[in-house]
Amino acid sequence: MSGIVCVFDRGGGTLRKETVTTATETIAHRGPDGSDVWTDDHIGFGHQQLRTTPEGAYDDQPERDDGFVIVSDARLDNRDELLRSLAFTDPPNHIPDSSILLAAYREWGRDCVERLNGSFSFVVWDADERTVFCARDHFGVKPLYYYLDDDLFAVASEPKALLSIPTVPTDVDDLMIADFLMHRFEGKTRSYFDAVKRLSPAHAMSVSAIETESWQYWDLDPTRTVTLESDAAYERRFRELFEQAVESRLRTDSTIGSDLSGGLDSTTVTVGARELLPDTETLHTFSDVYDNAPSSDEREFIELITEKEGISSNYIFLDDVGVLVDIDDVLRYFDHPPYNTTHFGKWMRAKRIDDVGVRVHLKGEQGDETVSHGLGYLPELFRKGRWLRLNNELEALGDVIGASRKQLLINNAVRPLVPMLATRTLRRLRGEPILAERSNPTLHPEFVQKHDLQARFKSMQPAISLFDRTAAYQQYRDLTSGRNTATFETIDLIDAAFGIEPRHPFTDVRLVEFVLAIPASQQLADGYTRSIMRRALGDLLPEKIQWRPWKAMPGEAVNNALQNDQERLQQLVECPDNVTKYLDPQALNEVYDRYLNDGSDRRSLIKALSLSAWLEKHGSDTECG
Repeated sequence: MSGIVCVFDRGGGTLRKETVTTATETIAHRGPDGSDVWTDDHIGFGHQQLRTTPEGAYDDQPERDDGFVIVSDARLDNRDELLRSLAFTDPPNHIPDSSILLAAYREWGRDCVERLNGSFSFVVWDADERTVFCARDHFGVKPLYYYLDDDLFAVASEPKALLSIPTVPTDVDDLMIADFLMHRFEGKTRSYFDAVKRLSPAHAMSVSAIETESWQYWDLDPTRTVTLESDAAYERRFRELFEQAVESRLRTDSTIGSDLSGGLDSTTVTVGARELLPDTETLHTFSDVYDNAPSSDEREFIELITEKEGISSNYIFLDDVGVLVDIDDVLRYFDHPPYNTTHFGKWMRAKRIDDVGVRVHLKGEQGDETVSHGLGYLPELFRKGRWLRLNNELEALGDVIGASRKQLLINNAVRPLVPMLATRTLRRLRGEPILAERSNPTLHPEFVQKHDLQARFKSMQPAISLFDRTAAYQQYRDLTSGRNTATFETIDLIDAAFGIEPRHPFTDVRLVEFVLAIPASQQLADGYTRSIMRRALGDLLPEKIQWRPWKAMPGEAVNNALQNDQERLQQLVECPDNVTKYLDPQALNEVYDRYLNDGSDRRSLIKALSLSAWLEKHGSDTECG
């Protein structure tokens, strides 16, 4: 997880080296293994290096070669394929990924991104074309932000590097604050600052003094299908691709760790990595646990894995941790309010990972989307009138999870087909809030009206034709959701603060494309969701985990964490001055009372706390004593 900076004076003026140096130093935490800056006339690059691959020992960025310059934060998973296609004379183990990226750009120009597989963000200066080219990986695992006006183009791994440039405005983007408060993360281009934008996943960009172009170089195809001869054939192919995805992310000469929650995603990654690593290498696991929140604690499942040889288990006890744990330290690194209700666990886990000395951090994120629960198969069967198959699936699913066929039919087969307009109309007739006001009851009416948040919320719920509501299309929407992008960006910020590189096997393009294309009946079968993964990896998983219908929910743990910040929460309710632009003080008080009475609406309260702390950091002070 390195850090990159590029500053390009589009007006042709001479760029001050101090500008690039300051921006690069702003993200110094991303470069525990060294940094460097290069400038030439009106272009400048900066790099902060975190070495997590064996070839990283030969990495020297910004890398310059015959009129080309590159900075990158990258790990390529198809190195061997690329090395065979490109003319290198050095031994492969002496060639860092940045050199492969630069050679790929020289060979194929802007089309090089179509040949890449892995996690990457990179910027290339092409002196002959007087053009800056940049690209971001397929799912946005590696972040890339930019600022663009007629005179300046600047790119960086974090907004704070761009905001250090004197001519870049620092105004907060109120629409992003609105999306944050409404719990909507569909957008992929805005940041929490008006002037700073995000390059979307699977996009590239080319900027010269007079022209700008951005384009999508890859997309999933929900209409593509893969048909194999048997269930066993699907299982074998899944196993091959899953092991390839995990093995690609084991390329390191650093200590490796893995999240282990007890759920299916982190467990499969952990057992997959343990199977592929040499017997002499220890795999460290990291698990959030709770003595005072038994419904959120999963030690009975975690210990089925940690008892295996070659695993060193680390428990992170979170009973005494508040939702805004270490908030002053967190906000040194975060360029947005912490938005995940379990943020406190992710932060404390990264601290422990750093303490243990792990640099490569395997995670199970995007597992639910890559290996779908398959519930989209049920409305598809209903829509197509396949009643016998639907009845069989509902009966099997009911046996597994302990629900009635009628309940499953209504909730999982019929309700997804009801148009959102009908649902909203019914709620309106009942006198219930809808859209933005339903998503967060603390929103200030003037803020809602000023930015027409009702319409904005509605626009984030696109109407889908009844005929397009296939299981594959629903999975496609889940895989390409901006929520995943926001999750990866947040994980990047947390792990970067501690000099750790997160790696996500479930974002491997080869695996994702295969699973999206297989029949929905491979994902929901015999009453079990995510069936293909359960079957394909059955020999690695304890039965108690393999056939576990659902994982534990974090609600009790989150509630306890909010209670641990009760004093801070009460202070905010009593003095909400710095959030009154966005939140209605009376509504906030009412929500707080309901929370005290029955524990409801805690998500809105956590959002309010998080926003208040972040705004305070950015100069929005409270007038309360």
